[in-house]
Amino acid sequence: MNRRYESCRALLDTFSNAVSRTKVLFSDEYAIYRSARDRNVVFWSKENPSFTQELEHNPPHVMIWAGMTSDYLFGSYFFDEPVNAASYSAMLETWFMSQLRDRGLLDDVWLQHDGAPAHFVLSVSNVLNERFPGRWIGRGSPTSPTPLP
Repeated sequence: MNRRYESCRALLDTFSNAVSRTKVLFSDEYAIYRSARDRNVVFWSKENPSFTQELEHNPPHVMIWAGMTSDYLFGSYFFDEPVNAASYSAMLETWFMSQLRDRGLLDDVWLQHDGAPAHFVLSVSNVLNERFPGRWIGRGSPTSPTPLP
């Protein structure tokens, strides 16, 4: 809790006014599954308490990435393969950087992403440190009070 508090305090200090907050780009991915069922499905029936139905494990799906600032929407980016360190880095390097460049935001925006495993791999951190020096928010980022190894 103390570390979270320190991180929040550091971010509030970094983005102390409304103008600076417009430079933060929030991003996330989402999986859309072919199946209409959720992954955690429970069946219950008084008439047939032994009813079972086999559900497909890891059904086909597509991963979509999107990001937004107060002024711009980025995406949707569709991953052709599972999201891992290599595919996430490739998206950042090949697609996302050109999106920022086209909007004149390349040297100004702060990228915020969540704690998905692909986001905090060392190779991804290296890309982020190179492309967003001191301007990315996430697990192990320069804004963390105690960066992760």
